[in-house]
Amino acid sequence: MTPSATATTTLALAALVALAAFAGPVVLALAAVLVSALLAAGWPELLSLPSPRGTTSVVALTGLVAAAATAVAVLAGRDAVGGGPLAGLPAVAALSLLGAFVHQLARRDGRPRLVESVTAAVTGQALAVLAACWVAVPATYAGAPLAPVVLAALAVAVAVCATSWPLRVAGPVALLAGALTGWLAGSATVALGGAGIVPPARWAVAGIVAGAGAGLAAAAWRAHSARLPAAGSVPAAFAVAAAPVALAGGGAYLVGRLLLL
Repeated sequence: MTPSATATTTLALAALVALAAFAGPVVLALAAVLVSALLAAGWPELLSLPSPRGTTSVVALTGLVAAAATAVAVLAGRDAVGGGPLAGLPAVAALSLLGAFVHQLARRDGRPRLVESVTAAVTGQALAVLAACWVAVPATYAGAPLAPVVLAALAVAVAVCATSWPLRVAGPVALLAGALTGWLAGSATVALGGAGIVPPARWAVAGIVAGAGAGLAAAAWRAHSARLPAAGSVPAAFAVAAAPVALAGGGAYLVGRLLLL
């Protein structure tokens, strides 16, 4: 897959998550599981890992359990006093770490590149947990409109990073383009009456911060993934496309809880 095709896949996933944010926690959880599944499917090939089936299984299972736990907490109406909708994710992360070690113990290939395999699996699991944070975004002060604001900025930043520009150019441009898109999307949310209980002025600030963060994440991911030889193959390209969407989930939740008060 070409960089433009990979970026198009990211845009499609971003659009799917943005629409799912308005459809309720169950649908949004399914969208988050899809992001984690695509990440898991290509993660071993992207990093040329041994025992690919086991790594795919533990990453995909982590994404499924994390999204389900978050959806249950949102449906139960857990607020900040009860630990918030993400209260179950530390336990999921801890159990996923144990799962990564169990996977290594179950290997029958002599366990070559053991440290590399464990590190890569745990990193993939961390991204899967961050993807589950999208399920909690509509439960923040900002509500569901925050998801398209952040994802619009991410989409623009990823599109910039998919160009043939060198990273020293594409990185700063992605950062600025993400911040600008976030500001415009936040302002549009206010203009369309989606500000909710959040003061309108906060939306512009949150859009800029979230957009700049999305641009930084997109540029950092390009700097990492572009160096990997397998990044152009189909399974690996799905992981490259899904990772920025997963990574933005945690940032979106932080913006919704900390900036949009």
